[in-house]
Amino acid sequence: MLESLRRSIGMHAARFHFRSSHEKVISFSHSISTSNRVLVIMPLKPDTEEAQTRVLTFLREHFYEPDITVIAMAGGTPVERVLPRCRVLLVGPGDVNVFFLPRRAFLTLVAERSYDLALDLNLDFMVPSAYICKESNARVRTGFSGGYADSFYNFQVRLEAASRREHAYDRLVHCLEMFFSAEEV
Repeated sequence: MLESLRRSIGMHAARFHFRSSHEKVISFSHSISTSNRVLVIMPLKPDTEEAQTRVLTFLREHFYEPDITVIAMAGGTPVERVLPRCRVLLVGPGDVNVFFLPRRAFLTLVAERSYDLALDLNLDFMVPSAYICKESNARVRTGFSGGYADSFYNFQVRLEAASRREHAYDRLVHCLEMFFSAEEV
């Protein structure tokens, strides 16, 4: 109960922090296909490594590896194997406060670069990753729909049912591929 109260306070604090930010009207096809610098937030809860590898492989094929920044939980991820030359920022329990908001020191590390595209790979809405995604100021901030996602992402991939969750990363890659193939036509 105490944890859900802290999470709720953190959510309200995050929404209050971003209350005056307004979204610009953008062309998603142009913004995604011309993106150079990418921020990827790996799931904060352990998930299927195989599906995440598909997203990372897609990024390796479409972006210059040193321009990709990946935020991952400390303690083993597929990132080093798939994207050995990308920038990896490891997040630990000390990087998040009691209200599940990222600490300023960690956000400063993230802000050392600018981003065109930010991808939050958490299937469930997670306050720390959503906050980092919004704070990145990327033109396109992508995450999965649900909860308060509208406050943090300007491009959402819909998860229809629990049975569809196993194909969520494939769906995300398919959405991104559409924007890249649209520029080639």
